[in-house]
Amino acid sequence: MSGARASGGKAAPAGTMDTGQALARLEAAVERLAIAAARPRGPVGEGVSRAQVQAIADRLDETIARLRSALGEDA
Repeated sequence: MSGARASGGKAAPAGTMDTGQALARLEAAVERLAIAAARPRGPVGEGVSRAQVQAIADRLDETIARLRSALGEDA
C-alpha cells in the first residue's frame, strides 16, 4: 500500500492538501477497493445490493471528476 496514511490516517483539512497528497490518498483508496473486489463472494443474495454498488460508483465518478477539474484536466 502507498504512503497515503503517513499523517496517522487523519484527513487533511479542506484546502490544505497538496496535489501529491491527494493523488496518494486516491491511489490508496483505489488499491483498497481492488483488494475488496478480489475477495471471494458469499452466496447470492448476501452482501451489498446493486443499488448500493451503483451509489458507490456514482460517488467515485463524482470524486474523479472533481480531481480532474482540480488538476485542470479535461474529463
